[in-house]
Amino acid sequence: MPSSTPSLPRPKLLLRAAGAVLALLAATPAQAIIAQNSGLANPAYVVTFGANVLPNFTPISTEFPPLTITHANYYTTGSYNNLVGGFLTNDFSGAPNTLRLQFALPVTDVSFVYQQISTSAPSTIRAMFAGVQVDSFSGTWNQTQPNNYFGFTNTLLDEVQIDFVGDFNVDTVAFNGPAATTAQCVFANGSGINPADFTCATLPSLGATWQGVMTMNATTLATLLAYSDAGLGAPVPIFGGELLLNLSTPLLLFSGAGTYSLPIPSAPSWIGTTLTFQGVRVELVAGSLAIVPLNANTLVVGL
Repeated sequence: MPSSTPSLPRPKLLLRAAGAVLALLAATPAQAIIAQNSGLANPAYVVTFGANVLPNFTPISTEFPPLTITHANYYTTGSYNNLVGGFLTNDFSGAPNTLRLQFALPVTDVSFVYQQISTSAPSTIRAMFAGVQVDSFSGTWNQTQPNNYFGFTNTLLDEVQIDFVGDFNVDTVAFNGPAATTAQCVFANGSGINPADFTCATLPSLGATWQGVMTMNATTLATLLAYSDAGLGAPVPIFGGELLLNLSTPLLLFSGAGTYSLPIPSAPSWIGTTLTFQGVRVELVAGSLAIVPLNANTLVVGL
């Protein structure tokens, strides 16, 4: 978004640089869980694999939804070092020695118990999304250490891959899903008297750039994009139209020539975030400056 903004005859409007919108919503950094004494706190979903659900050494694939599992057998034992009842172990089907845990839908956080049986070489644990590695770590651990929880937080992924050596034990796969998964652009126009000339050219998808467009005409001098951290408010008559944004917080204005861009961070903590904008045209009509409020759009960040 352009950083220069013309002044308006409205003293309550606070003008700031375009980066202010992003500064209002700081994203939590991604972080791996490496050799911890516990996994996720209060996860939304947990797969524990039960106990005696299947005969020992049964090959596993889709028996424990929403997971699809590759290169594992089922086994039941008593409690041992964070293994409780049923767990996953190597199916000895040959190389590549990679356990895959695929999720039916993307998740944002995952933890699991991982026991590395052989210590002759390090294991590598990867977070994958749409076939692309988004994070990884490696290390040599053992079957007896109590700090055997691993995983990823604030990382959008749909698969965990573990390159193991010899054999492994895995249990208690805990995870959280996104609050919302579909990027949206929600139209709003109060009583409908404002021209509906502010549209979303693209959706606010995670890691992409949102683009908004305002229709200009022969009398248009410039356009303004107004932002309210408080979202929509009750329509307020102004300049022959309606102000649609909530005035409980100062408005931010960004000037331009009809087209605006806003990079959406790739951090999963942004999923479900809402950003509300209203379009404004500045026109020269019969030698006089005219302010024309347009409709609003609320961006819902998603996939």
